[in-house]
Amino acid sequence: MISLTTITLALLTAATPLQLTSEQQIAVLQEAQIAYDKGISLQTADPVASKEAFRTSAERFNILVDDGIENGKLWYNLGNAQLQTGEIGEAIAAYRSAKRYIPSDGRVEPNLEYARSLVNNPISGENTTSILSRLAFWHEDLPTQARLTFCIIFWCICWGLVSARLFRTIPGFKTASISLGCASIALGVSVAADIADQYQDHGVITANEVIVRKGNGVNYAPMLKDPIDEGIEFELIEQRPDWLHITLPNGTTGWIQKNDAQIVTLVNKQSRG
Repeated sequence: MISLTTITLALLTAATPLQLTSEQQIAVLQEAQIAYDKGISLQTADPVASKEAFRTSAERFNILVDDGIENGKLWYNLGNAQLQTGEIGEAIAAYRSAKRYIPSDGRVEPNLEYARSLVNNPISGENTTSILSRLAFWHEDLPTQARLTFCIIFWCICWGLVSARLFRTIPGFKTASISLGCASIALGVSVAADIADQYQDHGVITANEVIVRKGNGVNYAPMLKDPIDEGIEFELIEQRPDWLHITLPNGTTGWIQKNDAQIVTLVNKQSRG
């Protein structure tokens, strides 16, 4: 379902003389919604026409993104349209951008995980993180806003117990206060990690059979035995005019051509290949 209210409010305040006017932006947004709804209605009767409608919808949403609109629901809707067209890498990048603007929106993560499940030959993360992931499962399972809320509640209860302890004996005070304090600190660190991650540049491969090389040039030897596929995510180390220095989920570093990827960043808008 395409949600327009929040996006429309952003459009009304985002236009500048060098960009589309607010009226033009809203018109483009409406065209994107109409095309998306058409794609949904044709999915069973005419899959080819449906996919073309989704492609039109994605193009219209992209116009708004390229016009400088910064809105999490816009990124989310763009990801939905791109996912329907089979543009897995672009959809993953859009969902990751949406998470940075609306981390507490429960619709984004399931769609992101579904898009990730469609990636051919995914690259697994380093094994050293698996134990930590199991111990801190709540870091991924709970939205940022929920973790922040629990952090504040536990911290207030902890200090409430400490204050009450000054006036009377409380059974189990030591265990309860330490547990609550540790839980609030852990949740606080988790939220801080989310905030820090918002400013760490990531990226997604948007082409098939991308060669990761040992240097920033086509004459350098491949770093991996096989090319990598669309949808593989990475951390960005360095940018050069036509090349990106990246770290893959398994820790491998190398260089890829900039046109083969899309960078996800919170600053202004995404860098596109």
